[in-house]
Amino acid sequence: MLNIVNLLLGQPFWIVTKIIYLGFDDNFAAWFSSMLLAIAGVLAHEASVTAKRCVGSGHVYLLMFSLLLFTMSADEVARIHETVGEFLSTIASNGDTYEAKNSGWVLVGGPIVLIVFSIAFYLLKPHLFLVKGTTTLLGLGFTSIFLGGVLLESAVNLFDESTPRWIWDTQIIVEETLEMIGTLLICLSLVRWRDGVAEKSSESQS
Repeated sequence: MLNIVNLLLGQPFWIVTKIIYLGFDDNFAAWFSSMLLAIAGVLAHEASVTAKRCVGSGHVYLLMFSLLLFTMSADEVARIHETVGEFLSTIASNGDTYEAKNSGWVLVGGPIVLIVFSIAFYLLKPHLFLVKGTTTLLGLGFTSIFLGGVLLESAVNLFDESTPRWIWDTQIIVEETLEMIGTLLICLSLVRWRDGVAEKSSESQS
């Protein structure tokens, strides 16, 4: 919301833009996004502990999911996938343009993300069915992150120097917002599953 207001006002204060702009990797916005993913990783670990104690299965997959989320959290501030994308573009000799620097990430990283998310969803789905609604929330979370982090991020390949600045800014805001919404949906899914399983286990023992 702050980014939208700042954009509508024409980004009048550089220091405010520097702190909250979603297109930077070294400010509060990047830190906040990274922390959301880290919180999701903690919740996945808690769900793993709950699964081991109350269900007896699925805890290994949830632990692996936790590690994936922590890796995504680190990537948010370490720019791992951007760096790899630039390296792949250099190898492919696509030139020195911004478009070329993103083609490596879009063409190579995009399918990898889709495969990883699909495998994670496939492995977790049978266990998440224990609590109604958690599978849907997880699927929506994955979809939102993929739409923002891969599909919308690839839209910059359609832009050039003549593209108005507000279009670049809008693309970045929508992209990063979708990623954050996706992470929040994953958090909600894990909290609902953890609490639901614990409640069912408590009821069965009483």
